[in-house]
Amino acid sequence: MPNVPIMTGGAFEKGELKISGWEDVSPQEAFEPALSEHLLVIHLTPKPVRVFERADGYSGDGVAQRGHINLFSAGDMSFCRWEEHISFIRLDLPPSLTDQVAAEMELPQGGSIDFGRHIRLQDERVVHLAQWLLAERNNGEPGGKLYADSLIRMLSVHLLQRYGAVVTGLQLPAQQQLVRKQLNGALEYIHAHLFEDISLNDLAAAAYVSSSHLVRLFKEATGLPPHQYVIHERIQRARQLLLGGSTVKEAAAALGFSDQSHLHRHFKRIIGMTPREFVRQSR
Repeated sequence: MPNVPIMTGGAFEKGELKISGWEDVSPQEAFEPALSEHLLVIHLTPKPVRVFERADGYSGDGVAQRGHINLFSAGDMSFCRWEEHISFIRLDLPPSLTDQVAAEMELPQGGSIDFGRHIRLQDERVVHLAQWLLAERNNGEPGGKLYADSLIRMLSVHLLQRYGAVVTGLQLPAQQQLVRKQLNGALEYIHAHLFEDISLNDLAAAAYVSSSHLVRLFKEATGLPPHQYVIHERIQRARQLLLGGSTVKEAAAALGFSDQSHLHRHFKRIIGMTPREFVRQSR
């Protein structure tokens, strides 16, 4: 079983819409500080998978079933962590597309389209339209461009009718903007100093908050205290190093683990297998 993402057929760009299918993605985290486009994710894992998900003003720690969908609006912060292999379809819908369809539907103008924040929805029509659109991409558009365009329009119309709202003066509350800025400061520091010894005080200083406040901030946003989040990020980087040909010893030294056994222990806990098993199954 592969342990790196497999994109089924590649990314499909139809106009500005992007759709991609992913199979058997290994345990990891996905964080986007501010989505540039509306995001639609459809879970396709055959068995139930526990996931930890966060979006602006919404949290959801639960079990994702095949056919569940997540829908977030452009501008939202999005975080997701999973600890088992998952498969999914991802669609990025630019506001320009939904705005155009909304105008054609003669919806009220003068504002921004907001889909809200939805986690683990059940909507068979969305699932079917996304699967048909991905199948068109994977099979070389046998139905022709008009058919693909029709699928995109049907999906956009359905999302707008069922979940969309036109919001004027859309802006995050001041407190929410501050929290996002603080969290981004800490995350940027982690990614810039991932190969170094990072202290809680370092992160708090980068976020301009107290250490105790930072711990609460991380727990609310990611479900993890700061030190565990750093370990998760280092393990994800270790995966990349191992796939790039580094030895376990080299990866452990580069990422600041005290020794190979330290990396080995955390790697197995987070990924579900030892580093050597991971490399062997990824070949």
